[in-house]
Amino acid sequence: MVDLGSALGRVLAEPLSAGRDIPGNARSKWDGFALSSRDCASAGPEAPVFLEIAPGETVAGKMPEKALRGKSFRIMTGSVLPDGTDAVIPFEDAALSGNFLVLRGPIRSGSGVIAPGSEARRNDILLEEGDILTPTRLAIAAAAGRKALHSIRRPRVAILATGDELQGSGRSDERASTPSNNTHLLVNLVRSSGAEPIELGVTPDDPDVIFCRLQRAEADLVITTGGMGRGKRDFISDVWKRLGLKTHFQSLNLVPGKGSALATGNGRIFLGLPGNPWAGRIVYEEIAAPVIRCFLGLSGCGSFSLDARSLGRMTKSEGVYQAFEGILEIKSGSCDFTPCYAVTKIPAGISSLRTCLAYALLGPQSTDLDRGETVQVKIPDFSLSTWAILNLWNS
Repeated sequence: MVDLGSALGRVLAEPLSAGRDIPGNARSKWDGFALSSRDCASAGPEAPVFLEIAPGETVAGKMPEKALRGKSFRIMTGSVLPDGTDAVIPFEDAALSGNFLVLRGPIRSGSGVIAPGSEARRNDILLEEGDILTPTRLAIAAAAGRKALHSIRRPRVAILATGDELQGSGRSDERASTPSNNTHLLVNLVRSSGAEPIELGVTPDDPDVIFCRLQRAEADLVITTGGMGRGKRDFISDVWKRLGLKTHFQSLNLVPGKGSALATGNGRIFLGLPGNPWAGRIVYEEIAAPVIRCFLGLSGCGSFSLDARSLGRMTKSEGVYQAFEGILEIKSGSCDFTPCYAVTKIPAGISSLRTCLAYALLGPQSTDLDRGETVQVKIPDFSLSTWAILNLWNS
């Protein structure tokens, strides 16, 4: 059970139904005068009806007094109608004469009134199991009077960066070391995917240290970066064997990201990513993000992607998957994708990633895709809530 204030981005574990009619009684649509339509049924231009305005006013949040025949009542927006009234005239449309409301025509029953059950009926399904809790959906739960919701447990994802050259945040020796930005990248990708990140820190290329860190990792999915090559300082494969894991693959037919591997054992999934964080985020989106969605019961959502028109030609070798990073623009319901290399104003290097947040993945049979053709685009930085909205739009 998760309080509404902490449930944003969580996945609902059971349907939410209305425990009562919403609203439970008739209420005023606006500030005005409540009255009984029967009291003015005979009103006309030549024979107006005068209804005395009762003292006081009916305000939201308080139950009103019972209405008296032949009188009108000041009422505020959202207030419950006095028993015996069935219509409301807004202040700006009301004609007054002293302490009387002047009616020169009949008022239809229900005019200016929010009817009981008009938003939801008792036992109506308001939210479905598997719904990702967005701000609007949480407001629906609040309207149903719920303080907390039964949500799917967030999978725990442990992240370990390996490499003698890596240093933690705030430490950088430009002569030999590299800041471990892949740790920050993966922690935030995991959080955006709806999972709970567990930081195992940075470790040197020492198989004993790596073994101890991974052995103690209490997580559903364990992600490591680096150490995936065939060199003398690449130890992830050996450590997995010491842990008794079953390796399912040791490379991917994917550029970038070929040096990736996956293993399982001891009730956990282990994913080894390349040390290059920009290749790692592609593999994360293709492998880790779907795994997390399965943990959350969202496997039916499929792959989160958008169809976009390519504004640049993309070419590659036959037989491999290749990702092309670029800029996605969504305007008036249409999507355009521009590969990074086709944008001359963008400098080379990691600064290009400030705007090149998306990527298009071309399959093995494709060797080139011309400008103007449709391509599927993914954005790893998008949160689970954002994709829930876009997925509905696409469907």
